[in-house]
Amino acid sequence: MAGKKIELREKTLEIHGNSGESAADLRPALHRTIAFPLGSLERGRRLFAGEEEGFIYSRINNPTTDALEKRLAALEGAEAALVTSSGMSAIFLVALHLASGGGHFVSSNRLYGGVYHLFHERLKALGILATFAEDPFNMDRWDAAIGPTTRFFYVETPSNPLIDLIDIAALAKIAHRHRLPLVVDSTLATPALLRPLAHGADIGVASLSKYMGDGEVIGGAVFGRKKMIDALRLGWFRDTGPCMSSDNAQILCYHIESLHARMREHSVNAAQIAKFLSRHPKVKRVFYPSFGPRAAANRALMPDGFGGLMAIELRGGKAATRTALESLKIFWHAANIGEARSLVVAPAFETHGQMTPDERSKAGIPDGMLRLSIGREDPRDLIDDLKQALAHVK
Repeated sequence: MAGKKIELREKTLEIHGNSGESAADLRPALHRTIAFPLGSLERGRRLFAGEEEGFIYSRINNPTTDALEKRLAALEGAEAALVTSSGMSAIFLVALHLASGGGHFVSSNRLYGGVYHLFHERLKALGILATFAEDPFNMDRWDAAIGPTTRFFYVETPSNPLIDLIDIAALAKIAHRHRLPLVVDSTLATPALLRPLAHGADIGVASLSKYMGDGEVIGGAVFGRKKMIDALRLGWFRDTGPCMSSDNAQILCYHIESLHARMREHSVNAAQIAKFLSRHPKVKRVFYPSFGPRAAANRALMPDGFGGLMAIELRGGKAATRTALESLKIFWHAANIGEARSLVVAPAFETHGQMTPDERSKAGIPDGMLRLSIGREDPRDLIDDLKQALAHVK
């Protein structure tokens, strides 16, 4: 029937995205401009007041970033999305929006080191206090941490670098019982493997600098209900200015078109590497969701795969970590995740180095840990590289 909307499947959404691009825009158009015509004075007033939707100024909105936002919202099953200059700026904006003015929130302590430092130091300096659930799998810990000024729950799943999976639905049930929103960072899963809103989360955040952008451009996103996104855009976002460039938005639109295929390849490769490392005598422990006592529960939470990030703990602590890291030849020693090439860092001394030894211990990050972002090379070559590097470890 003419005019009837077609319901698209996820793999098609990553290319078409319900973004409303015209037939003339076979590829997302690049609008490298700052300001847009406002029309009449009355229309200008309505636009600035948020009473009418339209483009005003690229710090607030832009047709290219709008196309990306609509594509992300479609993929995440959200009403709307807001793209930002980085994943960190997305998280910061949400915290300001929900808890400014002396609010409190409860967070898992299984976090990327930069996020932990933001929560523990920077937000505290602004009067926003965090309580960290040191055993985030124990739902009673979350319940017990709620106080009179608690504004939201925050969880990163899968977590960085332990790749812990938290049951979003169970956590959402507790949050909603107390009328609190649940914020989920699903950067490491992407909507190809996990859609947090479908499991009860209220707000999602993500770093697009990882798998979404295939390692090429920096960016972040917030997604959820349109009312919340509109309030964020016309509030803290407009006033602080962490906008994404239209160039980066266009590049991200291109990369998202291959997301599902790339995530499958990352997941398959990582599973093979994890299996090899789980049998290696110099590896004390493998951190990947398909291993350990929660493996069956993890498969139920993410049945389509776990992505390409994993970690290992070596026997021998810091010395073993240094030797193995500096002996690798194919793995690049670089602090990103989700690129075509495989990457390696030592979390205790690099990505999570801002945490104290006690904080790292409570978060389960030992000195002997290597974080591996498994790329899309032939996994046999990656295994050979790991073999020769581990042979140097005493």
